[in-house]
Amino acid sequence: MADSNRRSFLKLAGTTGAIALAGCSQQGDNGDGGSGDGATTASSGDSGPQTITLGGTMSLSGDNADLGKLYKQAYELTIQRINDAGGVEGGDGNTYELEMVLRDDETDASKSKRTYQELIDSEGIDYLLGPYSSTVTLPASAVAAKNQKPMVEGGGASPEIFMQDNKWIFGLLPTADKYALSSVDMAKAQSPSAETAALLAEDDTFSQSTAKGVRAYMDNQGVDLVVDESFPSGTSDLSTNLGKVRDSDADILLLAAHQKHAIVMAKQLESQKVNVDMAMATVGSLNQSFKDETGANGDYVYGPSSWAINADFEDPVYGSTSDFASAIESEYGNTPDYHSAAGESVILTYMKAFEQVDELTPTKVRNAIRDIEFTSAYGNIAFDEKGVIDKEMLVYQWQPENGKQIVWPEAVQQSAPVYPMPDWSER
Repeated sequence: MADSNRRSFLKLAGTTGAIALAGCSQQGDNGDGGSGDGATTASSGDSGPQTITLGGTMSLSGDNADLGKLYKQAYELTIQRINDAGGVEGGDGNTYELEMVLRDDETDASKSKRTYQELIDSEGIDYLLGPYSSTVTLPASAVAAKNQKPMVEGGGASPEIFMQDNKWIFGLLPTADKYALSSVDMAKAQSPSAETAALLAEDDTFSQSTAKGVRAYMDNQGVDLVVDESFPSGTSDLSTNLGKVRDSDADILLLAAHQKHAIVMAKQLESQKVNVDMAMATVGSLNQSFKDETGANGDYVYGPSSWAINADFEDPVYGSTSDFASAIESEYGNTPDYHSAAGESVILTYMKAFEQVDELTPTKVRNAIRDIEFTSAYGNIAFDEKGVIDKEMLVYQWQPENGKQIVWPEAVQQSAPVYPMPDWSER
């Protein structure tokens, strides 16, 4: 959809740009949310619906922009669909349209933290959309807690985010320590079964949490870790690390990192002549832009996902999982992945909470989210006592003839895994 046709509910700006928001009124609340706990509505008069503004930051430029774009697409299309259908019927008897303020944080934790405080202080935003990456989400969630504003996020998965006794943060991704476990299960179930592994982990909050979880799991499963190395987030060369993987003759390679390094790995596996039975990357290896960038080198690479695009869940806005996928493809020309589906459910979580509360305040909305249960294109949505969704990871693989396929667990697989991956000399 061209920018000129965007509805006025969406207001995007860079961190230095001015945002013209609908005028907001704050109605005090005597609940446990403090003096800043009020309802955010637009001064639209008596003739039209009131407005609720959702606000946050996202990686809209830089290394993680391809993934940040998926959240932005899901946010804006879902808000448009809700508004076009008449808005949100609040539990307080009022009808609301949704607006969004989404600013670019460039995956910079300090910039994101400052921006969230500005959105609360200067823009009067009470309902926060979380950023992308655990390194950014952790400090951003502290801003939410300090100001007693709910934050729903689909882009931060580190367990540390949910270990701060923070009652204001809700996450739609499984925690990072679970991301690589299903891939180990799959490799152990194949013939030949994986006995040795190499682990390369980016030096950031999410990836280190992933590495910690899979180390313990492989030890429990009897997989010998023969290479265990971390690398700086800023590096663009993994050749030395991959050379050690090659020399170790490891059966499987697990890369705990983001899309930038998933692309580097896929490109350098061939140049370093790394032949493993399975090579997987925890984040970014399932995005279409990964495959576009890596070409044939991306073939046979695995990645985990919290979402099955071929599932058949009912969705209150799109109708079903398949209808959501079709809507994203039609509107933006790209196939959605689990980042997209999690992003849609961020908006739906707020919509469902607004529908349930008898008064629109951050505290009451937060309390409604704690107990919420509904079904979306993403699956069943409910949060545990720490604010984390209960989901297990599926495993996808890029296959030369079939494209991206669910290969594990067997009960939901679209194709059997091509395992072991063919050696480079055989491709």
